[in-house]
Amino acid sequence: MLKLLLLVLVLAVTPAEASYLLEVCPNPIDAKAEFVKVSVDSNCTLSDGEGNVTLNESGTFYVAKNKSAFFKSFGIYPDYEFKGRFALSNGGERIWIIQNGKIVDEFGWKNADRGLIYYRTQNGWDFKYQDWTNFSSVEDYVSGRIIVSPTKYKIKADSLVLASYTLTDPSFIDCDNVTIFLDGNPVGGAPINEMILSGNVHFLKSSSYRHFHWKFAIADEDKVVITTENWKWNKRGYIVEFESDKIANFLKSVLNHDRIYETEIVEFGKPMHNFKTLKKGDELRFNAKVEVFVLPDRNPIFNLISSAKRRVIIQAPYMDFEWFWNDRPLLDAITNASKHAEVRIILSEDEIATKQFLEDLAKAENLNLKVKTTENLHGKMIVVDDVALITSANLNKYGLKLNREVGIIVYDAKVADFLTKKFEEDWGGKKQENSYLILTAIALAIALILVHAFIRRH
Repeated sequence: MLKLLLLVLVLAVTPAEASYLLEVCPNPIDAKAEFVKVSVDSNCTLSDGEGNVTLNESGTFYVAKNKSAFFKSFGIYPDYEFKGRFALSNGGERIWIIQNGKIVDEFGWKNADRGLIYYRTQNGWDFKYQDWTNFSSVEDYVSGRIIVSPTKYKIKADSLVLASYTLTDPSFIDCDNVTIFLDGNPVGGAPINEMILSGNVHFLKSSSYRHFHWKFAIADEDKVVITTENWKWNKRGYIVEFESDKIANFLKSVLNHDRIYETEIVEFGKPMHNFKTLKKGDELRFNAKVEVFVLPDRNPIFNLISSAKRRVIIQAPYMDFEWFWNDRPLLDAITNASKHAEVRIILSEDEIATKQFLEDLAKAENLNLKVKTTENLHGKMIVVDDVALITSANLNKYGLKLNREVGIIVYDAKVADFLTKKFEEDWGGKKQENSYLILTAIALAIALILVHAFIRRH
């Protein structure tokens, strides 16, 4: 799928008049349902160079290959059908809107993936898949807590619904009535540990979502847990826990929809080691407005970073600026923020190339941007001014566009400050703890010297 996506070529010109292409679907799931959506302000012609469709009125219209097939796929009837030799090639071509004898808008593609729909945005063109959902984010005012891992964390409940990318150590679950949703095609294969999971286990696999990478749970109907971790707590990560009927029902509705992707696991991969930790992680209790979203339906991350006035901290194991076509939304957001606020980023120790690139960029463009790397990082956390965001999504094109992911925004300065404090500890290599240990050692050494001197005198 990704190889095909990367071959997509978009050639769009800014419409000279108020007539333009809105959507193009060259290769729908039902081949007879291919369509073009247009908005025109007067008589015009839709053309692919071989055939033409004449539109003799103004308005917004669907032009489809076959009316009944389009209705079956999308639930509405198109306004026009293709005429003559006009057709959309899966392998790629261009189409135009011709008005008053000139081309006022055009769009081109190569190797369209099945079910792919190209659509116009304010900033150019984007894509979605025919079977992708369009869930809005959900807000509520909640009481809860944020827990920082490594930690010892358990869920005790009468009933539990849990979603994860992988799950190799269910020892954190204290519940007999468990329903589990897991990715049916994780990198390296489903770990064989999942073969012996107890409870009602469902594996999800889709040709349009690359992975079901989210990590969340609903306990006893209204308790929601959203985490950055695959339910093991040996690395730096984050857990957000709160009660909300509204958000619990929202997440259930997404899972109920995504059961259409249920699959059988034919082959399991290697067993995965389960790391044990007995540390108690730091935590903070809060009362605040929260907003929960699922990707790729909603992605507030780029706009949130760009909105920074004072500070941006980003902690993520993986960061990649490769996107689709010529766009670079994550890099643009970070660059824009660096012109108005202090931006600091911690990446995993494997991301040396990204660190070097950002440092070179900061130097070349005089940006207020600093980057460090650390070990044992898995959590994805962003603080912008007094707003905090915690998500399962890695900061790359998979996490931010192609995967099923979950995220939560907490609108609370206290939470933002708490997470910033933990970030500061990681930024300095836990300087505060080390300084305390050093001072304690010095004090002990001085005490021993004084005792020794006292004994010698007496």
